[in-house]
Amino acid sequence: MQMNIAFVVIGEEIISGLTEEKNFKKVASELYDLGFSLYLQVVGDRKEDIKFALDKAEKFADFIICSGGLGSTSDDITRKVASEYFSLPLRQYDQAVESMKKRLEERFGRKYDDIPDYLKIQCSFPAGAEIIPNTKGSAFGFKIKKGEKNFYFLPGVPFEFSAMFDEFVLEDIKKAFPNAFKYEKVVFKIFGLTETQIENYVEQIGIPDSVVRISYFPSFPEVMLRIIGKKQQSFFEFIEKVKDTVGNFIYSDDVNKSFKDVVSDFLKKSGLFISVAESFTGGELSNMITDVAGSSSYFRGGEIVYTADAKISLGVSKDVIERFGTVSHECARELARAAKSKFKSDIGLSTTGVAGPDKLEGKNPGLFYIGIAYPDDRVESFEFFFNIGRKNLKVLGAYLALKIVLDFLKKTDRK
Repeated sequence: MQMNIAFVVIGEEIISGLTEEKNFKKVASELYDLGFSLYLQVVGDRKEDIKFALDKAEKFADFIICSGGLGSTSDDITRKVASEYFSLPLRQYDQAVESMKKRLEERFGRKYDDIPDYLKIQCSFPAGAEIIPNTKGSAFGFKIKKGEKNFYFLPGVPFEFSAMFDEFVLEDIKKAFPNAFKYEKVVFKIFGLTETQIENYVEQIGIPDSVVRISYFPSFPEVMLRIIGKKQQSFFEFIEKVKDTVGNFIYSDDVNKSFKDVVSDFLKKSGLFISVAESFTGGELSNMITDVAGSSSYFRGGEIVYTADAKISLGVSKDVIERFGTVSHECARELARAAKSKFKSDIGLSTTGVAGPDKLEGKNPGLFYIGIAYPDDRVESFEFFFNIGRKNLKVLGAYLALKIVLDFLKKTDRK
């Protein structure tokens, strides 16, 4: 059996360029570095195009993965096309109906004797297909085996697709190609270094023969470093050297842990409360903090203080603003102190800067300050300059503010 995987993306929103395709990226990130040959096709919601893509995929690979077109609207035609392509009539599966009822009852808190007609289509599959459960959404997937060929049809919603691929499809591929998965795979999620800087660090260490592949995946403002190698002593020694060299810039070695998840874990562990005062980040910092479930256990609150008057109302002295301006070390420190005081938290965090494109107080776009008020009443501020546009600057500012908090919590944790 050849290590070929074919992928068919189905959806007018993808081929038209209106929606970014993410599911193939997921598959490629899991399989390409292990030596699999990948073949990608993207088609719209036309029956002829989907059948053509399935035929091409079948000739290339023994494993064919399709995403999209399994919803309940009229343009979701994947299951109907699959029925015609394999000459298998669509059948309603009772187990799918019962599972759908249970989901509706859990969601809406009442009993359902039947499910709405528009959901019944999601419970119909080509006869003989194996249902692939969807723990993240309503649309089931299904698998059809045609001789030695394995076809998988999954929803196009990325977080649903990802879970179903990991829990079902990837397990089948591992069973079929066990030798491909004998390599060790290590992931480092990094913030604070560019892709080029990381590569330079890695090359300076010296790469042993036991390393099969090193890949860099930038996703602003982070970079994921993935190293695949043979399970030999030289490989594990190399990994330790990378840890030592890149050091504080690595925030996690768990591919499923986001930066905000890691900060959340440390805040929960510390037992400290945090509050924020934001200017140029405009709520981005508060959003990152509250994106994580359970954030109410450590986040007291925040304010967006965009104008000088708003900053004064929060507690920044008028004299500081007149002497140093709103974009200054002094203003950032007073904002952090004011946030900590108002919300009675242990840590106060602030952002103030020039998002652009115009200058502010004679200061250039890209200049910003982050202030932090610590539990022992010390206050610090940090100056940064990155002229990268408003949107990116807001995201980077929020990341850097949380990185300052994370560094403090790590030091405290080690004491």
